[in-house]
Amino acid sequence: MDNNLWEEVLKLSEVKFSPQIVNTWLKPLKILDMRGDLITIEAPNRFYKNWVEDKYLETLKKIFLEEYNIQSEIQIVIGSSTQSYREQPQDQTVKAQNTILNNSTNLNKQYTFDNFVVGSSNQFPHAAALAVAEGYFQTYNPLFIYGGVGLGKTHLMHAIGNKILEKFPKLKILYISSEAFTNEMIYALKSKTMDIFREKYRNIDLLLFDDVQFLAGKTRSTEEFFYTFNSLYDMQKQIVLTSDKEPNEIPDLEERLRSRFSWGLVADIQPPSVDEKVAIILKRSEIMNIYVSNEVAHFLAENLKGDNIRDLIGALIRLNAFSTFHNEPITIELAKKALEKFIIKKDIIVTPEAVINAVCSYFNVKQQEIKSKNRSRVISYPRQVAMYILREKLNLPLQDIANIFGGRNHSTVLHSIKEIQNRMQSDQELKSVINTIIRNIYK
Repeated sequence: MDNNLWEEVLKLSEVKFSPQIVNTWLKPLKILDMRGDLITIEAPNRFYKNWVEDKYLETLKKIFLEEYNIQSEIQIVIGSSTQSYREQPQDQTVKAQNTILNNSTNLNKQYTFDNFVVGSSNQFPHAAALAVAEGYFQTYNPLFIYGGVGLGKTHLMHAIGNKILEKFPKLKILYISSEAFTNEMIYALKSKTMDIFREKYRNIDLLLFDDVQFLAGKTRSTEEFFYTFNSLYDMQKQIVLTSDKEPNEIPDLEERLRSRFSWGLVADIQPPSVDEKVAIILKRSEIMNIYVSNEVAHFLAENLKGDNIRDLIGALIRLNAFSTFHNEPITIELAKKALEKFIIKKDIIVTPEAVINAVCSYFNVKQQEIKSKNRSRVISYPRQVAMYILREKLNLPLQDIANIFGGRNHSTVLHSIKEIQNRMQSDQELKSVINTIIRNIYK
């Protein structure tokens, strides 16, 4: 629990401080103990201890209080590590080699197929990832997985690497984010060690490249990755990529990369349904050794803001911390208190205008368009979704809905609502779209 909580605190700290400060000064710390009104945190040496106490301690206390309702003193102790905070001077080329040519796979061992909850929203990319992990290289090459933030793309990527490493321990595997790739390339350019950089990336068997969309617009990084991709592909090495958008929708991405990303298999992950969220909550609580009843899991799945898995895990961490410090079992009432800021307030009065605004915002259409007589699919589909939500959530009479949309006949409205209802019985993606819009309305 403590390690999970500290990871969450680090993410929250990036709002208060810069990511550079968090990585430099807070990431080396870890929670040793949490009991009563005292949190004990370990620092690697006295320099870190003094600096954090002087610069960041009060803000950390505020984060624990504001985010977790934990009002405790924080003491920082020095760990047993004797590593000096001052780096010993060394030859620049040797330093560059040590920096770039490390043997780490960068894989997170906690991300496996066993703890990945499979549902209709992610069944296809999971099956493709599992096929690659079973050793069917070149069947899907590259494998391109895309979807929103926190839906499990990175989890699947690490699961592939961990599974392959287990089956084929001698293979060279590397997980890297586009940001880390760019930073290493810049370092190699400055230290004049590009040959070492290229040797590292063009002599591996499996490249797991996360958030490839961030290469767009970076000319030098894009060029280097282009040649790396070609080299690995020509040698029949497996490439797995993730992005928040499919290749054709990534803005400012060079066409030569866009086309190569589509050579293999492109698979998308959708937001989880309520039932899938329940399964995720129960699975994660089991892994984290937290007891959460089915009733609480359903409450969280139906009422938490946000549709991604990171939100669910973050809520579990907050809830468990609140339960531990207040010595209370995890119940729905406790969840309401602990997660007040993260729960949809359903007593908010929702107006028809709010529904129209949310639908237009999601589908990127204008209000005058959705209320017009335009029958094109781009406009009629959002219009049908809006009619369905107005009927289901606001219980508006059919004629009132017809009047909102330019005085249409109420039978036309009824037909649109029934069409959405029928599609939702088998269309998981449509369910996710409507759930997302409804959450946005209540936000």
